[in-house]
Amino acid sequence: EEFSRRYMGEFKKMTGLIYDLPEDKIIGPILNLREKAEARIIGVDWGFRNPSGIIVAYLYDNAWYIVEEWKQSEKTTAEVIQVLANLIAQHKAQRVYPDPAEQDRYEECKRAGIPVYETNNDVDGGISESRQAIHEGRFFVYRECQETINEMSMYHWMDMKPTPFEKDPKEKPQKFNDHLMDAMRYAVHSHKKLRVFNQASPLAQPYYPKIGL
Repeated sequence: EEFSRRYMGEFKKMTGLIYDLPEDKIIGPILNLREKAEARIIGVDWGFRNPSGIIVAYLYDNAWYIVEEWKQSEKTTAEVIQVLANLIAQHKAQRVYPDPAEQDRYEECKRAGIPVYETNNDVDGGISESRQAIHEGRFFVYRECQETINEMSMYHWMDMKPTPFEKDPKEKPQKFNDHLMDAMRYAVHSHKKLRVFNQASPLAQPYYPKIGL
């Protein structure tokens, strides 16, 4: 099926899609959305030979908007941090949610003044949250985010077979070309959980003088 899509020019939808985003939710930029947004956040999936992926997401009126992306291979941590600093300044982003498996890079971001926050890496919960937002018409992607749209069009469940010890295998996403999907999940799912937590225990505002914010 993937061969047909890539090399035979067949553009039918892949079966088992995780995110079936309707065409009318792929939109052009909205005037003054940055100023109106309740939250402007960033998710980061680290890589090197595999691409690093960055997603910029806005939350406005209980809907998510994916407004910018960045995805490149063979970039050092320092280079990705510089990209983050530029995106933070451009979007006035308040929080960054990086891949929690890369603790050394998390600490390097902190030393560089990037406002990193704890990331919720619950895969099932994160996927479920974005799927629910799409189902309810509360999820939009800017048309210029072509890599994100491409990944969404191929992000699918693994074709899993039960082992002798389980009758119904748990669905898992296929780990292929999913760097922006991970970055998106880190941002959207982590921010919701943190906002709920903050109602009981507000966090201090981050201080990151090195990037002039």
